[in-house]
Parts: sequence; C-alpha cells; structure tokens
Amino acid sequence: MAVKPETTYIGRVHKHLPKQVYRMKNNNPYMGGIPDVWYSAQAGDLWAEYKYLPKIPQRVNVRPTELLSKLQQEWLNDRYEEGRNVAVIIGCPSGGVLLRDKAWMNELSPLKFTSLIKSNADLATWIKEQVSG
Repeated sequence: MAVKPETTYIGRVHKHLPKQVYRMKNNNPYMGGIPDVWYSAQAGDLWAEYKYLPKIPQRVNVRPTELLSKLQQEWLNDRYEEGRNVAVIIGCPSGGVLLRDKAWMNELSPLKFTSLIKSNADLATWIKEQVSG
C-alpha cells in the first residue's frame, strides 16, 4: 500500500521532534473528525490536523474549509470553543502553514499562504513549545 503524501509530510515534521514529546497518530473508522495527531508532554496537549498541498498555490486562494471535512471542522471548532489546544497544519514542499484560533475557517491568498510558510523544523519547535512549555 502506498504511503499518502500527508503521512510522509507528518514524518518530515516529526523527525525534528524530541523523543520527550509523545505523539499518537489517530485513525478511528468509527469516529470521524478527530485530528491526525495528538501530542502530549508535561505542559499539556495539542491536537493537530494535517493537510498537504503538493504545490504552493500561485493563482487560487487556499480554502482550508475545502481541505477539511465537515466533521473535522466541527471537531476542531467545538474543541477550540472548549479551550482545547488545536491547530491545522497545511504542508507543502517547502514547509507548512500553521493555522490557529479558527484561522482554518478563512481563505488565504497565494501571497498570504506563502508568507506564512514555516520550515518543518520550526513547526516541530512550535509543537514542542506547546506541550513542553
């Protein structure tokens, strides 16, 4: 079975995480909408939904709501409203875009998307800081 590009991308971020950051890949065929990865360490938890774009958009706006299923949007929005630490990370060949505070509900122009790209190492550092303090 071929590995999906999203899974490969998650691995590229994870290779920069220290072993002290617990991570669990979620795949539950009976409960839709749960984010791809749950991270945990002494300071708390983070739930992250990953998406992957094989090319950085040049002319078309990125619409995260079109990348996320309705169940994923619902789960993320509900947990955000409960005060949980949730994020969407849209990977691309040069890194990834981190969306917090329900920013996944807004369109991103190609220029804005490009300006928000962080390296995979920087994303891993951010994840570590969220859960390790």
